[in-house]
Amino acid sequence: MLKREKYLLVMFVIILPFFCVCVDGKHFVLVHGAFHGAWCWYKVAHQLKSEGHNVTTLDMAACGVNTEKIEEVDSVSEYHKPLITFLASLPPQEKVILVGHSLGGLSVSIAMEKYPQRISVAVFITAYVVSQNLTYPALLQEVLILLTCHIVSVFLMLSRGLHQQNQ
Repeated sequence: MLKREKYLLVMFVIILPFFCVCVDGKHFVLVHGAFHGAWCWYKVAHQLKSEGHNVTTLDMAACGVNTEKIEEVDSVSEYHKPLITFLASLPPQEKVILVGHSLGGLSVSIAMEKYPQRISVAVFITAYVVSQNLTYPALLQEVLILLTCHIVSVFLMLSRGLHQQNQ
């Protein structure tokens, strides 16, 4: 198991008792991050279910087993549509505990604005929170800068390795 997955699981297990005591609604909706799918929550979902909670894991558009193609996802609204559709389908009095990881925080932020009456608590686990200060275009710009820096650093590492091999 990756260190990041262990950290995520440990953090969630530490936070779990708080929810069991302090939150009336015990329906957890788990939203995955970038390059993941609902599958990434399998250990957390199992733990929550074994504690007697209802758990829903969703695949965002073009992720996991969602059949939509990435080329068909033209907007952020289309990306998080599975979450919005799910929240719209809930009975009027049901509230959920919405948990987002990484890019899933973007979907959680939007869902909170659209359906605040259906969410009892939102949890952001190393996740993006879109607000007036961090808009989606600003988020994209930050991600692009980080990605560019990462690509350049990998390129430099590889070129140094090749240079050392040729000497």
